[in-house]
Amino acid sequence: MKGILVGVGGRGRHWASTVTQSDAAELVAFVEPAEAMRQQATEQFGIAEDQWFESLGDALGAVEADFVLDVTPPDVREMVAEKALGAGLHVLAEKAMGEDWDMAKRIAAMAGGSGLTYMVTQNYRFKPLPRTTRRLLDEGFLGDINTVAMGFYRPWGTGRHYVEIDYALLIEMTVHHFDTLRYVLGGDPVRVWAKTWNAPWGWHKGDVGHDVLFEFDGGMMVIHHALGCSVGKMSSWDGELRIEGARGSLTWEDADLRYVRSYPGDEAKDEVLPCDQMPANDCQMVLAEFVGAVAEGRETECSAQDNLKTLAMVFGAILSDQRGEWVEIAEMMA
Repeated sequence: MKGILVGVGGRGRHWASTVTQSDAAELVAFVEPAEAMRQQATEQFGIAEDQWFESLGDALGAVEADFVLDVTPPDVREMVAEKALGAGLHVLAEKAMGEDWDMAKRIAAMAGGSGLTYMVTQNYRFKPLPRTTRRLLDEGFLGDINTVAMGFYRPWGTGRHYVEIDYALLIEMTVHHFDTLRYVLGGDPVRVWAKTWNAPWGWHKGDVGHDVLFEFDGGMMVIHHALGCSVGKMSSWDGELRIEGARGSLTWEDADLRYVRSYPGDEAKDEVLPCDQMPANDCQMVLAEFVGAVAEGRETECSAQDNLKTLAMVFGAILSDQRGEWVEIAEMMA
């Protein structure tokens, strides 16, 4: 598959490297208006001058391609989707799928009506910890699950985009964790309650501290707590996850998956479980899933329609914070 990369900042160059290492795809055009970004990418990948374009429209008119790789800020996502899908190209797009809920719904509707593949690069769920945990839960390793908690604490988001937008942590970072929770738990929430805030030393315009509580089908309670301006002990980028089940707990401790059973009178268990071996790294697996779905004519994992359920958690949490009350996910999806 031949692709057009839109956006060659740091994340765009990461994706350029991922595609370069793949036998299933290649990049035939690059869209970037900033000269400094062009220069860095040219030096790193040896991009020819005639492969550079100022706009996606220019690139679409000049090269034959199969897909667009969208690595732009969320406020550009709808424009890229409209041009790419309108030209009959599949889309592999960075999160979030739109800067707000209405935009995300429009993109999902556009993708659904196009007959083309639109995949969101929710790469966190493709890592060994989520993949292994999902398998164990599917096998009934913990028995019934009732209580889940995930935490995230880092000095996150120092770039201009992250500092200036409202609810930046929820939209640009926590979206990964919410998607991972949906994947690991194999279900979707029915309602959400949230409270957000800023620490007095924080550097963000919008709130980057929060407690978000979800009630999932069957009464399972899931809380996500975070501070994106933490200057203390850092959590893993994947988050610190704890899953409580009838047979014990599974916890993510950096790269370790730990199982503990401590019920009085039972044999105590405290062991680090081996994670399943992945065939490639998370972004390579995303690309392979995208190319495979196109080739097989099937819906891809993290499709626009599926990702809308993740974004309902994000923007439902924002709405709950604004209202000061529980928000039904069905209301978001209506």
